[in-house]
Amino acid sequence: MTDAPLTIGMPTSTFLPALGGVEIGLHNIATRLTARGHNPIILAPARNVHALRDQRGELPYKLASFPPKMMTLIHHWPDLGTRFVSGWLAWFDRHHGIDAWHGTVGFPTGVGLVRHAHAKRPHLVRCAGDDIQMAPEIGYGMRLDPRIDKLVREWLPRADILVAITESVAREYAKLGVAPERIRRIPNGVDLDRFAMQVDRAAIRKQHGIPEDAFLYLAVGRNHPKKGYRDLLQAIRDLADRSETGFAVAIAGAATDELVTEAAHLGISEHLHLLGPLGQTSLVEGLKLPGDDLVSLYRAADAFVFPSHIETFGIALVEAMAAGLPIITTDGPGCRDIIESGQWGDMVPVGNTAALAKAMQHMMHAADHRRGSVDRSRERATAFSWDHIVDQYVEVYRDTMAKTR
Repeated sequence: MTDAPLTIGMPTSTFLPALGGVEIGLHNIATRLTARGHNPIILAPARNVHALRDQRGELPYKLASFPPKMMTLIHHWPDLGTRFVSGWLAWFDRHHGIDAWHGTVGFPTGVGLVRHAHAKRPHLVRCAGDDIQMAPEIGYGMRLDPRIDKLVREWLPRADILVAITESVAREYAKLGVAPERIRRIPNGVDLDRFAMQVDRAAIRKQHGIPEDAFLYLAVGRNHPKKGYRDLLQAIRDLADRSETGFAVAIAGAATDELVTEAAHLGISEHLHLLGPLGQTSLVEGLKLPGDDLVSLYRAADAFVFPSHIETFGIALVEAMAAGLPIITTDGPGCRDIIESGQWGDMVPVGNTAALAKAMQHMMHAADHRRGSVDRSRERATAFSWDHIVDQYVEVYRDTMAKTR
């Protein structure tokens, strides 16, 4: 019985071809479930499914669609929208024989799933970011909308299991009154073999206009106030003033071109390389995520800098560790969880640009410290193997199924 294949319903409010920790994680989990003989069915918004129409046949798992305009309905009427999600999942359950539900994103799909499955069907919900965390000072968090906050507080505590990808998320669940035994800690993962790929560092740097002999810092993630890129720009200015060693900072992510004007104002354009979004090339090459262009950039860098104010998990930190990069990040939620308050990387206070510049200077010049940081990164990355993570999810599915019976 314990080896019987399972049909897992996996509703989500975001999916490929969008590329972030949520989408890449769900793809990897479903892929590995399929490889083990299970039957995961990802249920995604119609716009995402439509965008994948040409690659859908390449997916190793089943992909189904919510009705069109569902997200528009939820945006205008959150309570009605999640009732609609619940009704659609009930229909889907009857037609596909779901053994257990695995909901991704607390609102709206998590709330809708719990409305359908509470006390009836085994299920878990994995929150992913602004669906559970709030930072009012930067306008971050769905729950700043009192209508959404009310629904999250009412329904998520009723879930069979809430998966916390970091301790910061576990604390948010506890604030909702969730009992400790209903919180399971399962992190996001990384494909370790993928980040061990060999690259021509000189060629990769030349491709992006980065000097071959510069000490290269890499940052990865979309340009959003929570990412702390303006702190990084000021730290680059400070570092340029205090260091005689040639260095460069590359930022890969959507909307990074919006930093051009500020970089010019600070006089750091010669040090800064704004590369835009990377990582999508593999969508048509076997759906190996992230794409070769981003993985190659990790491998061509000397260190990783991540000045984020708040993260749910910070998948880019784990990717950088898997690529063998020493880490500089902040003590913000999500970041400190991954490096365990400085055990696995250098940590500076959120928003402290002087401390960030000092840490970057030290990383450049202290070779022994840098070599030790590389070793720590590689050791830490092994904790995030996707195979190990999927083992934990299958255990949760079977546990919740047994309790439901």
